[in-house]
Amino acid sequence: MANFSHNQVTTLDLNGSTSRGESHTYPAAVELFSQGSCPTDVYFIQTGIVKLTRCEANGQEILLDLRFPGSLIGSAAAISEKPHPFAAVTVTRCALTRWSSSSFLKLIATDSSVAAQVRKILSDEVLDHVTRISQLTCLPARQRLEQLLWTFCEHTQAAGDPQLSVSKLQLPLKHYEIAHLLSITPTYFCRLLNALQAERLISRSKGWIVINKPSALWHDVPYPTVSESRTGSMSSFTQLND
Repeated sequence: MANFSHNQVTTLDLNGSTSRGESHTYPAAVELFSQGSCPTDVYFIQTGIVKLTRCEANGQEILLDLRFPGSLIGSAAAISEKPHPFAAVTVTRCALTRWSSSSFLKLIATDSSVAAQVRKILSDEVLDHVTRISQLTCLPARQRLEQLLWTFCEHTQAAGDPQLSVSKLQLPLKHYEIAHLLSITPTYFCRLLNALQAERLISRSKGWIVINKPSALWHDVPYPTVSESRTGSMSSFTQLND
């Protein structure tokens, strides 16, 4: 795992024994693990964004989803002892806590509090996946784009409160990647951005997108998003990692 800076070692005390999770800062475009590889490490996102991609036998690659702070990466494969069904790559600079798979399995086997948090995070991801499938099937592309922009605002430190303030952000993904994520063509994605700009919901300048009223982009969903519902879990995990 090359090209990252070491920050500190996170220590978790488990009934007198010690389980160590290493905290590192990774730049963008670092592959945490590849599709089909055996699970060797589990990552907890403190800050940053990670993308999950999958390549099928015909060579077509798809961007499956994004993971934000509070997410566990690689935990499902480690628990099931099966190869990773997708690759995980950092999209932005990320602060991650890493455990070896064996240390992570020992951690959840010996600490009921951590095990409960992991169950909640994984359950939230299942609900979020169901919601995402429903949105891709039933919601118009523009609404999906607006929800995605709101999510980016929510996870941008400079955005402040996405419900109230003007937000300025740079899209963390290339246009074709966002189009894949929304299941639309890159051309249609550009048309949607132009429509949002014509309606003064956004403005664009030198690679930046200024969102004049982020709350106008938010749409209610049947279940809370993973990032919303795992806020408590992230707080607890952070306390354990301090």
